[in-house]
Formats: sequence, C-alpha cells, structure tokens
Amino acid sequence: MKYLITESQSKRLFEIYSDNDYIGKKVMVYYNLHKHTFSIRSNNKIILHADYVKLVDVEFRVRPGGREKVIKDKQKNVHSFVIGTLVDYCSYPCEDMPREPNNNIVTYNPYKYNSFVMKDTEEPVYQASVVKMINSEDKIYITKQ
Repeated sequence: MKYLITESQSKRLFEIYSDNDYIGKKVMVYYNLHKHTFSIRSNNKIILHADYVKLVDVEFRVRPGGREKVIKDKQKNVHSFVIGTLVDYCSYPCEDMPREPNNNIVTYNPYKYNSFVMKDTEEPVYQASVVKMINSEDKIYITKQ
C-alpha cells in the first residue's frame, strides 16, 4: 500500500525524526521574547524552540555592541547567548518540564551588568561545566550534572 503525503507533511516528518541530530552539536541559546521560549541556533540558523535545554562545556557571552545599543535606544535586541554542546532538550511547548534544580541561578540585565552574573552574589560568570535552562521565572541554572 502506498501513501501520498504533502510537502509540508514530509517536512514535518523530517523535523520529527531529525531533532535528535542536534544532540552533541555546539549551539547558541537565547530567550526569545516574542515566543516566550528559548531559541536554539546552530550555524546562524534557528534549529529548535525549547522550554528546557541542557548544555555542557558552556560559555556565557554578551556582545558589547548589542548591549550598548540596548542602553542607548532603550529597546531590547538579541545580544546575549549561552553557548555550549546540546545534550538534552524539551521542544516548545514542553509538557514534561523539569523542576528547577538548585539555587545557582545565572541572570543578565544589560542595564545593570556587562556580563552574565550569579543572581545571589552578582559575581560575573563566563563559563560553566553544565547548565540547565528552564522556561520559568529564573531561567538559567548551573548544575553539577
């Protein structure tokens, strides 16, 4: 028996079965203010939207020019990223959201800081071994696993 599917159905099937192709890739993640979830980029292309992202070998990066533009224009733009190797995620909308793992919360506010900082101490943070990003009030957590 043969089935005919449309081009859009074919693309969606390809997306479903190729999502795991992104595990193990180096990605850039940022919070998407329009979709209210995380956007995950690889090779300058959005590859996923996710409510949960786990990265290893992480770098926290703020582009100074983008930050200066936010301060000058008082208008948000994408200029801060969490960069690392993707090891796990839950696509948007995620129905099985993990719980917030700990109090090692990382935050960034372009009007107050020029880098990501630990929320409780305001100490700058540039790298971490493991990070879990959960689409909740506090979004970024440094974890041991």
